[in-house]
Amino acid sequence: MEDSSPSDGAAELPPPPPGGGVLGSALADRLRRPLKGRIADRGYVGLLVLATLVGIGGIAYLIATTAARTGDVWDTFGVWGFITGTEWVPTPAHGPPQFGALPMLYGTLVTSAIALVLAVPIAVGVALATTVFLPKRLRGPVARVVDVLAAVPSVVFGLFGVAVIVPAAKPILEWIANHNGGLGFIAGPVTGQSYLIAGMVLGIMVLPIVAALSREVLLTVPADQQEAALALGATRWEMVRMAMLPWARTGIVGASALGLGRAVGETIAIAMLLGNSPNIFGSILGPGATSASKIALETGEATALQLDSLTALALVLFAMAFLINAAARLLVRRSTTGPGRLRQALRVPRPRLALPASVSARLGRRREAAADPGLGLAGSPRGMRRVRSAVGTGSVYAALSLAFLPLGVLLGYMLVDGIPAISGSFFTELPPLDPASFSGGIKNALFGTLIMMGLATAIAAPLGVLVALFVSEGQTSRSPLMRRAASAVGFLSDVLLGFPSIVVGLTVYLGLVVAMHKFTALAGAIALAVIMFPIVVRATDEVLRLVPSSLKEASMALGAPRWRTAAQVVLPTAAPGIVTGIMLAVGRAGGETAPLLFTSLGNGNFSTDVLAPIASLPQLIFTNVVYTQTPATLRHAWGAALVLVAIVLGLNLLARLAVRRLGPRRAR
Repeated sequence: MEDSSPSDGAAELPPPPPGGGVLGSALADRLRRPLKGRIADRGYVGLLVLATLVGIGGIAYLIATTAARTGDVWDTFGVWGFITGTEWVPTPAHGPPQFGALPMLYGTLVTSAIALVLAVPIAVGVALATTVFLPKRLRGPVARVVDVLAAVPSVVFGLFGVAVIVPAAKPILEWIANHNGGLGFIAGPVTGQSYLIAGMVLGIMVLPIVAALSREVLLTVPADQQEAALALGATRWEMVRMAMLPWARTGIVGASALGLGRAVGETIAIAMLLGNSPNIFGSILGPGATSASKIALETGEATALQLDSLTALALVLFAMAFLINAAARLLVRRSTTGPGRLRQALRVPRPRLALPASVSARLGRRREAAADPGLGLAGSPRGMRRVRSAVGTGSVYAALSLAFLPLGVLLGYMLVDGIPAISGSFFTELPPLDPASFSGGIKNALFGTLIMMGLATAIAAPLGVLVALFVSEGQTSRSPLMRRAASAVGFLSDVLLGFPSIVVGLTVYLGLVVAMHKFTALAGAIALAVIMFPIVVRATDEVLRLVPSSLKEASMALGAPRWRTAAQVVLPTAAPGIVTGIMLAVGRAGGETAPLLFTSLGNGNFSTDVLAPIASLPQLIFTNVVYTQTPATLRHAWGAALVLVAIVLGLNLLARLAVRRLGPRRAR
């Protein structure tokens, strides 16, 4: 039974005029929103536009400030001369300084290539295991365990590489160098820093990214395509190889490209494991340098032309990462919004058999060849088919085991070496002045990390949510300009997810620290906010897409203006998902080291002044490992790493709990 009483705030419609007169103009006059509502809606849209200009425009300003510092470099060496230059000599014995980017670009590409060669096959195996081969009840938990690797800060990976991988791998690398058969690219001498070890650790870092995205792509393969392959007599491995992987190939390439973008911009772990010895075509068992590590290790003491050259190197690195991430996002978007998703969105029925004709014919021939009337099992795999299927399935489980190995070893070492450093005084005392002392704590670094994370959240969270609302409102706007602007902002937010953190730190250093003539906690917080901002935008936008359009339409039908619909309907419905995105962004920023090296700088004393240098846990770990490496500082670093990982994983756990809360709302 319907309630005939008018709702609060809804206009009561006039009765139809006698004789069936025209009602359009009367209805338009009575239903037109009041002036205050129209002004409020325009103010709401203006606020969203302003937030977008501040967020995107602020980042553009920092990049422009960085680019403006490179004029002398291009005038001195030329663009092509700088990129192809092979010498980096800030203080030569004779002649002017020489700065060429090619050795660093070479090191960036070599370490990234090693990382992808090691990570992509394992990541695809993990994605297949968590979508096809594992029992359904285990797929989600196993995928989440692998995702834990993505939550480990890069400085902890660097510590793990220096303290664990280098001592374990050095004897093996020395044996390889002594038995290289005259191959120069695996020649000695073997030191604690090498391209190979840096690439191995980098591969561990990019593995969860490639695995997660490959899994999302594989989940878009139509179910009837998989069922058709199995119905034609294919084994599970044959179905994967001939029906799933061809469909998902573009998306897997895009996921690998996103992993490449992450590897290209990695700084701290590479700086700790590769050193700062630029070379071209040297041994992969020896030291080298990448663009990011060169910027991190030299910017703090660079002046004049050297600082401008490092800025130009950062600009080249940013351009590389931007192009790689843009291409990768387009590939992944094309794959995950392909024919299967399009048919579902348009409610177009799929064909009864989605297999390509060539694959269907090949499986049909195999089924006929494998038919055995004596057994009565048409299509039962025999001989080499069974061997190939067993090898393929075994490879998937081997890849899953290899993915779990570094996580287990890392957590094991962190607990074994970190727990002895933990005590009550560890959280209440300052770090010791004597690097040989086992006493002292992390009081200043812990409070500094929390202060900068809080400031960064206060900056990035509201801006990110407002920009996501701009993208959401723009996508449904009647204005073609608004739709194009929303699409452009969404694409830029996606690409900025791969913004190298060292470039963020350098841009904030040139835009704020140099202008203020001092290092501050505020500058560090702004650098972390730049990293958080695109994460909040993307996560919030994805959640806003899940809000049922019927809720918004019902609110608007009751006469509510757009701003009230957003504030009282859309945001409360999407709140758990928005909080999830913010916590994930805080967890990502909390483990960053590179942007803080020359923004907040660090402080050996306890300080809460946001306009002064301040300590942080990632900086403390980096300093203890790189500059004052002793048994005592390593133990101190393991304890700080355990606390830092606990904070980051705790934030990710809270995000998972928020996702669970989102489930019932999404179902309703």
